[in-house]
Amino acid sequence: MSNVLHFNESLILKIDGQPEQNELLSILANQLYEQGYVKNTYKDAILEREAATPTGLYTENINVAIPHTDTKHVIEDAIVVAILDNPVKFARMDNPSSKIDVRIVIMLALSQPHGHIEMLQKVISFIQKQDVLEDILTHSENMDRVKSIITQNLL
Repeated sequence: MSNVLHFNESLILKIDGQPEQNELLSILANQLYEQGYVKNTYKDAILEREAATPTGLYTENINVAIPHTDTKHVIEDAIVVAILDNPVKFARMDNPSSKIDVRIVIMLALSQPHGHIEMLQKVISFIQKQDVLEDILTHSENMDRVKSIITQNLL
């Protein structure tokens, strides 16, 4: 992973309505692209990878998805987080035939292969803190607070 992982309020999206999974992933990928963190190939790569290798993580409470793709589609390391007012169905990472309701999506754009393993381990540890995830959902109208929670507990 490069020395700088970009994350700021513009990379935290509160999603109203009920988008389909691919629409949601496209919104997040577009946000990364518009800010210059990923190449124009990133969105298609995310959609293809999610179809082949689902990223939904079942936690028994607040489920999370962590979509990511190959490093060749990334210009600079960044994460974008979506907080969903209404759950979006994702296939489970550990049981792709089963769908779960996801409330938080953490999309990774990492430029180094070893960065994926390191960051995924941090994300797994992060989502096990259900009280922290609940705090994010509770404060979803306050991006400063959400950024602070994520920065302190994940980055």
